[in-house]
Amino acid sequence: MPKPTATITAKAKDKTVERIKRFLELGDYDVKVTIDPNATDTVVTVGTTTLKNPTPAQLAATMDLLLPKKSSTYDLVVIGGGPAGLAAAINARSLYDLTTLIIEQYAPGGTAATAVNQIDNYLGFDEGIDAGDLCHRAVLQAKKFEAQWLPGYGVTAFKPSDDPKTKKHEITATNSDAPHDAVTVSASLVLLATGVIPRKLTQPTAAAFEDEGIYYYALPADAEGVTAKDTIMIIGGGDSAGRAALMFSGKGAKVVMLIRDTLTKTMLKVISDKIRADKNITVVENTEATEFDAIKTPPPDNPNAKLTVVAKAKSYAVTAVYALISADPQTKWIEDAGITVVRKNETDKYGLVATGLDIFLDAIKKGTFKYEEHKKDLENVTDMATNKPGVFAAGDVRYRAERRIATAAGEGTEAALAMHNYLKANPKVLDAEAGRAAPYYYLA
Repeated sequence: MPKPTATITAKAKDKTVERIKRFLELGDYDVKVTIDPNATDTVVTVGTTTLKNPTPAQLAATMDLLLPKKSSTYDLVVIGGGPAGLAAAINARSLYDLTTLIIEQYAPGGTAATAVNQIDNYLGFDEGIDAGDLCHRAVLQAKKFEAQWLPGYGVTAFKPSDDPKTKKHEITATNSDAPHDAVTVSASLVLLATGVIPRKLTQPTAAAFEDEGIYYYALPADAEGVTAKDTIMIIGGGDSAGRAALMFSGKGAKVVMLIRDTLTKTMLKVISDKIRADKNITVVENTEATEFDAIKTPPPDNPNAKLTVVAKAKSYAVTAVYALISADPQTKWIEDAGITVVRKNETDKYGLVATGLDIFLDAIKKGTFKYEEHKKDLENVTDMATNKPGVFAAGDVRYRAERRIATAAGEGTEAALAMHNYLKANPKVLDAEAGRAAPYYYLA
């Protein structure tokens, strides 16, 4: 089936246009951008609908991803629309009939939808499946089961309840493109599935080129327009960086990989072997970029060059830079809400959400954990539960989680079951609604 199409007409291809383009591409649209110097607005046409300067929420509604908002109170609010959050929402709706809202700050599928890899080991797809396609299918599946979406909003306040039977958890989310536009919802259950976001370059000169030459994820659509006249720089030595290098090389572009350590330190051998054998890819190890600058006059051998990258006193003229240098959780608001987090290293700015026995990990490490004092707490600990009743976590934001799409989806499914079991053990946490059969654990 051919992909649906969308067009963007704008005065210049700036950061706003790039964000809209990528939001549509992550929604599985083929996007054409037209630059019109006389344009006064950014005009987006999706199917037969035309929008001026649209927000992500408006785009999602036009893309038929956003169900009409019927309530501000839910059984479950899922914070994060990646594989973990989507799997949890799908199971919560289809198996347990929980009214569910998914809050996703960036785009459908979360950062997993930006992965360039073909997943060959995902159960049921014997020929493999593209990560973006998998996420897109999951979004449609969540919609099928009537999970509601709030895209383009990031959580700015979270007030968990110590007793969801008497007072619900409260979540405030703010429109990423309009700080004055905020919504507050409440829920008996909350799933933290915010994942991680790409780590950005710290060189002072890098910020000026963000989304205008320097990008923090590579989509398959990014490789469609490249040719042998392009030189693409990949910064990073992980699996995602390796797959991106192979993707651009496969389209004929010359690729320079800039790696702080060595190619084989963290990358899967099957990927590094392909890179070593690829004549279009140059690997520069034990090196970091120190400076980025715009090119005024591209060199004859690279007419598409837009940036100069300096590393170890050597300059590289490149068409674009894709910095794929790991990712970090954004959990300050979670920690501020009293949710226990664990830092893998003392220097980590943010921690990962502690679940199960890891809630007590710091005390155990320090030798201050007292079993008798926590005996009752330990009896109620479940793998996906946080230290707050009715608040759970799954996916990359959870301590001990593995950064694999299949694993995240499995954790989301497990979290849905954990929340169901929590409700069975704590009847009457949910409100009984007219027109909906009360679950048996409510009647207990």
